[in-house]
Amino acid sequence: MAIIRKPMYDRNGELLHDGKYVIFPFTVQQVAQKSSKKRSKGTLETKALQNVNREVIRDMLLIKVIPAIISKWPKSLAKNVVIQWDNARPHQVPNDAEFMVATTANGFNINFVFQPAQSPDLNVLDLGLFRSIQSLQYQSFPRDLDELVEKVRDSYDTFNSQVNKYIWVTLQKCMIKILKAEDEAEVQKEVVVEAVEYLYTMFRPANQGNEEATEDMEVDAD
Repeated sequence: MAIIRKPMYDRNGELLHDGKYVIFPFTVQQVAQKSSKKRSKGTLETKALQNVNREVIRDMLLIKVIPAIISKWPKSLAKNVVIQWDNARPHQVPNDAEFMVATTANGFNINFVFQPAQSPDLNVLDLGLFRSIQSLQYQSFPRDLDELVEKVRDSYDTFNSQVNKYIWVTLQKCMIKILKAEDEAEVQKEVVVEAVEYLYTMFRPANQGNEEATEDMEVDAD
């Protein structure tokens, strides 16, 4: 499970956040039942989870994903976080008390949204991240699952933030094409401006404000 966001830059073009958080494998450590050339009986070995169900997803979010986001979230941004994921069957948003506490800890407000069904062009991970890190990982020749996990993590860590930026630009272009395909749909100017104002509070340091962006959008929306 990988987590990325749009890279954030200041007004001078300096990178404030590369948009990378962390990537987690769906693996478990099990005691080897038999001896082999690689390990003796009784030692721990890494196994891939064969059933990634709702409970596994909940634990991944609760124990790893949410703490990683909170710990690496830029202090200059508002703490309203929206996590978008696809419509895979195990992707159910838990509603138990422990999970609700975790999503509101430390002043955060973490919510989940689903991308439109059967819309792979709106999945930013599939659009570029997985392909990019896969091309890096393919340059290695892991001998076992432990080495594979290590190489995938290394590929994620060395993944270029500039490439990440272009992936999000590609996502934006896909959205524009979808809107143009529905050229008969009309959207009120006020709705667009309010949306842009909100997005700038999410993806730009709070002390930079958003007045100029709003003015620019008002011109473009006319």
